[in-house]
This record gives sequence, structure tokens and C-alpha cells, in this order.
Amino acid sequence: MENTNVPMAKRLIGIGLAIVCLAIGFLVPGSEALSHQGATALGILGALVALWVTSALPLGATALLVVVLCPVLGVVDNLGKAIGGFASPALLFIIAVFSMPVIMLKTNWGVRLINALIGWTGANSRKLVLGFMCATTLVSTVMSDVPCTVLFLGFALTILKAADAKPLQSNLGRCLMIGIPIAAVTGGMATPAGSSFNVVAMNILQQATGTSISFLDWVLVALPVVIIMTPICWFFITAILKPEPIADSCLQGIRDQAAGAKKIEAYEVKAILVIGAMLVLWIVGNWVPVLNATVVALIGLTVMFLPGMDLLTWKEFQGSVPWGIVIMCGTIMSMGGVVEATGGAAFLAGAISGSGVMDLGFFAAFALLLALIYLLHTVCPIGVAILGIFLPIMITLCAGFGVSPAVPTIALAVVVAGNYLMPVNPTVMLTYGEGYYTFGDMFKDRHRSLGGPRAHHGRLDAVHRGGHGLVRRPSLSQAPRVQGPRNRYGSGVLLRAGREAATPLGQGLPAGRPVPLCGRRPGAHPSLTPRRSPPRCS
Repeated sequence: MENTNVPMAKRLIGIGLAIVCLAIGFLVPGSEALSHQGATALGILGALVALWVTSALPLGATALLVVVLCPVLGVVDNLGKAIGGFASPALLFIIAVFSMPVIMLKTNWGVRLINALIGWTGANSRKLVLGFMCATTLVSTVMSDVPCTVLFLGFALTILKAADAKPLQSNLGRCLMIGIPIAAVTGGMATPAGSSFNVVAMNILQQATGTSISFLDWVLVALPVVIIMTPICWFFITAILKPEPIADSCLQGIRDQAAGAKKIEAYEVKAILVIGAMLVLWIVGNWVPVLNATVVALIGLTVMFLPGMDLLTWKEFQGSVPWGIVIMCGTIMSMGGVVEATGGAAFLAGAISGSGVMDLGFFAAFALLLALIYLLHTVCPIGVAILGIFLPIMITLCAGFGVSPAVPTIALAVVVAGNYLMPVNPTVMLTYGEGYYTFGDMFKDRHRSLGGPRAHHGRLDAVHRGGHGLVRRPSLSQAPRVQGPRNRYGSGVLLRAGREAATPLGQGLPAGRPVPLCGRRPGAHPSLTPRRSPPRCS
């Protein structure tokens, strides 16, 4: 069960808060500023957040309950209007792109990449951390954050165990365990396919304005920020934590793995060609509208099953999709449309405008709102819900200033994905569980390197000043995450129907049916082979 580790008291508090939110929303009379349906919709949204934050019910069950409440409480006329988000192409995109990490984790491309980096870094520990972060950032642009983190976590643990790097004693261990998930999250910002938050934000934009952002336009805005943020984060991580030197012999394990993977198998060629072709088609879709991100993702998924390709079995794919997360995303998209249609978003935007915040001017007010949302997400990590609540509001506010709706869309997606001030982001939790660093280590490092998000705000300022050409007709993109638990030896990866980055803090890993991605064929990823006796440096 998804909730078994959540205290009963916490669950009951969440249910009580949800009931209060529903009662307040339903009992508020309609007015010129906000209709009764709008107030009830906001009450339902509040109940949704309360249930998710406290993990009172499983994510999927909460999402389905909220959808049913809309027609029951009279917010919409029928259930069909309450589930409009489930008909979105973005949801099909979310499902289809789960195939990419599955096939990549069955190849040896990762170990070859790491071996090439080690050839450049040698035994220089600071360069080693930079190499790991750059490689993780690169792969995360096309692979979702969690499997990308799991992949490079296995490589890092091989080196740390060979170097006899003790948890809470090794600064090299701290640097790698903090740097890898931060690089994965940062890389996910670069493309729409890098994070589920990106596609959810783009879908909310399409519902609110009828327009979207093309794959290439997103990359043109976000990629320069990612290129800047990665070395900035690396500099502060290694300058503050100062990794200890490492013997060259400790890297021999990776070299041995790469030596055994010199032969490129036919499966690996097919996998890289399919993913490369999808990337090319996503970019071509900037000029060929029919090749939007969803169409390309579905074509790519189909090709993986073709005779002669056989990159994926249906059982592997079916088991790797976290269906609870898919339902959750569909509900948020649906609720965003309901709140917008009933006037709830306009009411909240008016309330913020009336508070005097907007008197500060657009850029100051925009930065202040992003900072408040960032802090809220730090203590309440429910990113998809935060997007559903705040993005329609910020789009409305920006429209009042004549600002392109692409600005809040990209900015808010980056804020909720890039929240790693403390290890409450599930991607960061993967390495936190290895015990190499503490909450204090993460906070000490991250609050000094928050220049990265500020750099992104500056980039969006440039987009705003440069005109509104960024927003185009529908072109949806995204790639969610597959949660991948790993054993205590940093290997033997199993991917299962995992938890999205929007999962509330404190909720345990779901008990989905595991889908082994190693040992399925000869030549499977060497780093995924269980090893109970890690080599020592001589």
C-alpha cells in the first residue's frame, strides 16, 4: 500500500483539512468577484492539496476523488467536463516517454561515457565531480531525472567504495552524492522532454491561452541557463565541501567495465538511433506542426516494438509507467481548466494584484512571487499541484503587464523542478539515502549557489524584452520520471511504477510491481550487476 508508513494521525488531519476546505468553498455565496462554482472549485483544489501533502490517500485515489467531486458539488454540469485534462495530448506524451529510460538502462552507453570522462579527469577529485555532473546533466536532457540519477549513482558508488570513502566522513562522497541529483534536475530543465513539470506547465499554458511553446524555443531559452548553472553549482559544491584526493587505482573498476563493453551490440545501435531520431523530429516539429512532441513520442514508442527492433516488451513498458502519477497529472490538468473556467484563477490573480505586490513593478513582483513559490515548494514538495494552482494566476498577472505567457510557464516549471535547497526533492532523496551527507550539508551548499535560478530569471527577462515570438501554436513536450530504488551496493537497479517529483514529503516508495531492467540479456549494463564485495584500492 502507498500509505502504510504514514502515521494515522497525519492522515486523519489531512482528511479533516480537506473536509474544511470543501465546506468553506461550498458554503461561500457567489458574488460579482467570484461565482459560487468558482469558490467551490477553489475549495476542491484546497482539499486536493491537503490530501496530497498529508498522504491521507494514495495519489491516484485522491486524484479520482477530486474529479468526481466537481460534478457532485455542482462545479460542472457533468463528469465529462471534469475530466477534460485526460483528453490532453500531453498525457499521452507522459505515458510514451517512459520508454526512453527503460531502453537506455539496458545498454552500455552510460559506462562508456563515464570511462571517457575519467580519461579526462584522471585522479583529480574536483574534475571528477565536474565530469560526473556534466555527464549527468547531458543525459538528463533526454532521460527523466530519477533513472538518470540512479544510473550515475551506481557509477559513483563503485568509485567511492573502491576508495573506501566512508559515509559522513568523505567529502568526495558528499560532493558526488549532492552533485549528481542536482545535475540531473538541472539537465531536466533544458528540454521539454527532460521533466514532467515542463509538459504539465505547457499543457496549462495551452488550456489558458490556446498557445504553447515549441521544443526548439524551450531549448533556446533553457539550455543556456543549464550550461551556466552546472559549473556554478559544481564550483560551490567543491569549494565549500573540498573533496579529498583519490588514488588513480580506485578508478580501475570503471575502466574494467568499459573494457568489457568495447563491442557495441546491435541493440545499443538501435536504441541510440531511435532516441536520436526522436530528438531530431522534435526539433523538426518547430517547422512541421504535425510533428509535435506527442506525435513523435508515440511514433518512437511504436517503433520500439516493431519486428527486428524489439527494444522493449509490452510487459516492461506497462510495468514502468506509474499509472497513479498519470492519473494525478490528468487531474491537475482537468482542475486547472475548471478553476480557469469558473473564474477562480482570475479571482486569485485579482487578490494578488490588490495586495500591492504588483505596485513594485513587473520584474520585482515576478521575482518575489517566484521566491515565495520556491519556499512553499521547499516545505511542501507537491510540484504538479503548485503548477496547477499558481501558473494560471501568474499567466493572468503577466497578461496585465503585456508579458508573454511563456515567461511564467518556463519560470515556474524551473522553480518546481529545481528545488534542491534541502533534500526533499525525491530525486535528491535517492542519494541522500546513501548516508553520505546531511540536511545541513545540502542547505549550506545550495543557499550559496542560488545564483543559478536568478540567472534563469535574467534569461526570461531577455525573452520578455525580446518580444513574444516564443509562444507558438500547440506543441506539447515532457518526460516524467521513473522511480528507481537500488540496493545498498549501488547496483542491481529495479525500476518500478515510481513516485513523481510531486509526491508529498514523507510518503514511502509505492509498492508497485518491480520491473527488472538488468540481467534481461547478455551484455546488460555492467554497473547494474550486483556486487557484494566492492574492490579495494591497492
